[in-house]
Amino acid sequence: MFSPVQITSGGLEIREFGPQDAFQVAAFVTSRDLTALPPGPPQSVAEVDGWLAETVRRRLDGVGVLLAMVAKVSGEIVGSIGLRDTDWKAGRSEVGYGVLASQRGRGHATEAARAVGRWALTDGGMRRIQLHARVDNVASLRVAEKAGYQREGTLRMAEWDGEKAHDLAVFSMIAADLGFAEAGR
Repeated sequence: MFSPVQITSGGLEIREFGPQDAFQVAAFVTSRDLTALPPGPPQSVAEVDGWLAETVRRRLDGVGVLLAMVAKVSGEIVGSIGLRDTDWKAGRSEVGYGVLASQRGRGHATEAARAVGRWALTDGGMRRIQLHARVDNVASLRVAEKAGYQREGTLRMAEWDGEKAHDLAVFSMIAADLGFAEAGR
């Protein structure tokens, strides 16, 4: 059984979504500002409780983990970050994140990407964490670099936005990037 993920870093508490988040998640849904929620957010307030329960089931089913970025001072959710396409046995996963427009430029994504990468490579049992960012998304490229991910290359025409294909930059983080050996992993 997995123990709940709780990471404290800088001005953030990074933790799994739970029932305590129903009010804030419902407010995001009502305002249609879903950038603080991971892909596949609830589409109506009536779906919030089921969605919150599903985020826990995802982790228990081994698919990945969805985490809220919570500002320590205010207790407000400022974004989300998660591991997806996770292969726990092989020890690899991909990190993805989103931050409310009103909270961007404050370092939340960088802090969370760094902290979750570190957690995944230590307590999370991972060997490799990847991060993909569109090459035209300068802010996301900077987040990856500032968080300590190493750029490995470009996946050409790898993302389709419904109208056009885009290149994706590939970044990764391994234990050696954190300054310690893999300890037998």
